[in-house]
Amino acid sequence: MDLKSKTVSPGSTSSAAAVYQRRMNECRVHADRLKSRDRFVVRVRIVLFVALLLTGCLCIGDRSVSFWWMLLPAAAFAAVVRFHQPIVRELKRESGAEQFYTRCLLRLDGAWRTFPVDGAEFVDAGHPWAGDLDVFGNGSLFQKLNECRTLPGRRKLAAWLTTVASADVVTVRQQQAESLRNEVSLREQLALIDDTADWKAAEAALSGWLSEPASSFSTFAIWGTRLLGLVSVVVLVLVFGSGLTGSAILLMLLLQAPFIYANRRRIRAVMDRVDSVDLALHQLSDVAQQFETFPFAEPSLQQLQDQLCVDGVIASVRIRELSSQVQWLNNALRNQFFLPLAWMFGLFILLTHRIERWRSLYGSRVPDWLDAVTSLEVATSVAGFSFENEDYCLPQLSDQKVAFRAERLGHPLIGAAECVCNDVTLSEDTPLMLISGSNMSGKSTLLRSVGSNLVLAYCGARVNATAFESFPFQIGTAMRVSDSLQEGRSFFFSVVQRLKAVVDLTDESRRVLYLLDEILSGTNSHDRRRGAEAVIRSLVDKSAVGMVTTHDLTLTDIVDSMDGRAVNMHFEDQVSDGQMTFDYKLREGVVQRSNAIELMRMMGLDV
Repeated sequence: MDLKSKTVSPGSTSSAAAVYQRRMNECRVHADRLKSRDRFVVRVRIVLFVALLLTGCLCIGDRSVSFWWMLLPAAAFAAVVRFHQPIVRELKRESGAEQFYTRCLLRLDGAWRTFPVDGAEFVDAGHPWAGDLDVFGNGSLFQKLNECRTLPGRRKLAAWLTTVASADVVTVRQQQAESLRNEVSLREQLALIDDTADWKAAEAALSGWLSEPASSFSTFAIWGTRLLGLVSVVVLVLVFGSGLTGSAILLMLLLQAPFIYANRRRIRAVMDRVDSVDLALHQLSDVAQQFETFPFAEPSLQQLQDQLCVDGVIASVRIRELSSQVQWLNNALRNQFFLPLAWMFGLFILLTHRIERWRSLYGSRVPDWLDAVTSLEVATSVAGFSFENEDYCLPQLSDQKVAFRAERLGHPLIGAAECVCNDVTLSEDTPLMLISGSNMSGKSTLLRSVGSNLVLAYCGARVNATAFESFPFQIGTAMRVSDSLQEGRSFFFSVVQRLKAVVDLTDESRRVLYLLDEILSGTNSHDRRRGAEAVIRSLVDKSAVGMVTTHDLTLTDIVDSMDGRAVNMHFEDQVSDGQMTFDYKLREGVVQRSNAIELMRMMGLDV
């Protein structure tokens, strides 16, 4: 397979910045016009409100003036309020869009590490690569990619970043992301959707409930409650309109009590399940609506879109319907002014009945709706990353050839001005690259560059290289290993434990690409030499490919006994006038010098 070189677009990052800057300026101009209109309407409202008060005072002070005169300023005030509402909504929308583009520009400037959502809740200490490759947490891949609005969407993005996808799945993800890469308006519309809903509480409440059999009320209870509700409306009209005594209201409250008491357990069970989930449902509905109406061109995206509308049932409409019913039920419970009316009209039973009926009709469809919405959210996030990194190449993954090749590979979390790129090749014929070099010369960064770009490739994103070809490897890393006082583990024990986990990955069906940094650095040189060679030979014998870094030059002799199946590479430093510099360039062979003593002297130690 030929490596697919990227089409270089000069200043592509600048082009993304130009798009964001232009759109942000347009939002600001439009917002300024709206603010001017908003101020004018506010003044008119104040004038009309004052006119209403003065008319009221005139009517009270002069009995010859009819109170009907108050209708004129009141009607005008109501009309202006109605006219003002769309201006307020549009101003809020433009302000939100401006914030979105400001955030995008911050990401291009490298300030994405300040974004509040970094995926820390998805950290798994036992994962084969997530901790070593900065997948979650501050300064992570997740923090840079994420544009998902819902927690389930962020959870799916986390899953894409922590699982190996087959070449066919990667191809589909690439097609989806590339087709959405220039759809900045879609990302803007999604960014305007409120994301403050408490999804953890909502998921805990809805877990299992949607798939459980719906409970039903008796026909007598439903129709009896409805009849009493209609009578209650008539009673209220008569009480306030023709002088009917307030005892009639008390009577209606008492008549509804037996129905509510008889069904109290069923009502309470539903209330406990759907309590305070209306905001999450409303957010999900808004996100779904954006995807339902978008003109997707990619067939796989159209298939996901079709999941949101089956047999004429539109996901966003039905989800919003449930959200509205839950909101009414919550108001009936928590609003002391609305509670008596909700009791009189039988809303506790009628709303619970409608919620249960919704569950029986649409509850089984929610998993498909969530799958479609979250998949589209993640595809949009990946597309945004590829749009902002147009100078990255589109990786090629194939199940047919066990190899890894990358030209001018750089770390995706390092800015272009600081990032130094190198070529990396691993194959079945030469499955091991042993890298020696001095401290801070770039060995660990190169390993992370390989792993991080592979993770991006599995998501369907572009990668930081001019050409990139790989088998869909299972990644195994042993890089950031530490001891644990709580578990009573020494550093060396933790290192061995991590190495064992990497070796165990080779017993699974998928080929392994291992990235081992300073292998067995926690023991003496003799044991390190023997142990490292045993681990490396075990990995190579099990058809794994990978890279190993070391400070210990005796380990580089392993290559000589590998019958051409390994290669020595190195990084080096330069010292001039007491200053140590690095070019971070990967070179053939074994490093010829160490900077440890020089570094100690530079720090003021007498050695």
